[in-house]
Amino acid sequence: MCIAAPAKIVEIDTESNICAADFGGVRQNAKLDLLPDAEIGDYVLIHAGYAIEKLSEQAAKESLESWDELLEMLEEEDKEREKMMKDML
Repeated sequence: MCIAAPAKIVEIDTESNICAADFGGVRQNAKLDLLPDAEIGDYVLIHAGYAIEKLSEQAAKESLESWDELLEMLEEEDKEREKMMKDML
């Protein structure tokens, strides 16, 4: 399964039509071929190396909050699984 993740455009190379997008401190390049009107500061969904949809700042923040919640739950599950494995030994 592939998931599109929200990011903020921080740079655009107009010659190659590629942006640098920030995922909470991690940068990734993405092609802007599908969003010719994208600008620095816009929030976009990135999937398979392409910016595929512009998001409002509010929608991006809500999505990022949901991602944070999911990552916290996954971390907690990992901790519980590790504890169970130690208890079994």
